[in-house]
Amino acid sequence: MAGETCTPRAYEPSGDRVVYCSELSWKQPVFRDRIHAGEVLAEFIHAIGVRTDYVFGLAAGGVPVAATTACKLGVAFDAIVVKKITFPWTSEAGFGAVALDGTLLYDEDVAGRLGYSKEDVKIIARKLSNYIEERTRRIRGSTNYPSLNGMTVLLVDDGIATGYTMAVGVQFLRKLGASRVIAAAPTGSIDGSLMVSKYTELVAVANLRSGPYFAVADAYLEWHDVSDDEAQYYYRVGLECQRQGSS
Repeated sequence: MAGETCTPRAYEPSGDRVVYCSELSWKQPVFRDRIHAGEVLAEFIHAIGVRTDYVFGLAAGGVPVAATTACKLGVAFDAIVVKKITFPWTSEAGFGAVALDGTLLYDEDVAGRLGYSKEDVKIIARKLSNYIEERTRRIRGSTNYPSLNGMTVLLVDDGIATGYTMAVGVQFLRKLGASRVIAAAPTGSIDGSLMVSKYTELVAVANLRSGPYFAVADAYLEWHDVSDDEAQYYYRVGLECQRQGSS
């Protein structure tokens, strides 16, 4: 299990855009659960010298991680909903993602092989918009977000697989005015992390892994799908930490 020692290293093919923890990478499992992962991620962010004004969690699985990280760092907290555009035969794997404001990113080659035109993908994204809005309201009570003008923001998920969800989240936060968005996750694939690095200044992944098969869950001893009720609970935990820190 992850301890206190963490030596940041840059993944060489990325230049200095993907950073990982040398003691935690290339192995599994590393974290007890998402709370432990959030604690380790906060220590990792501190170790690489990142100062952030806000931590945003990607719902649903990223919210417990992000709330814990925000509490440890003593910074403001919030959450966003981004929905994967999945393959027809599974709800787990995706080839794209869409955000609350319609921000859309997908693999055009994969879409073409599936027989989808650009308009087909846009139609799929529009059909997901009501779901995203409803889920945002359910977890955080509102679809209104604060201005992030001039701020450095940390966007956190419980893991980076293909990278589309994280990349779309980064673009969404930029549209809110963030001057710098750092993508962070306890665990991530090399390919997904490199993909996200095209859209942000820095990708911080404590447990970086390679191989022909990658599953976020493999980094965790205890793993379950986070329900919206659980995400809402940890959303409130993050806000309470923020209130206590500012009082």
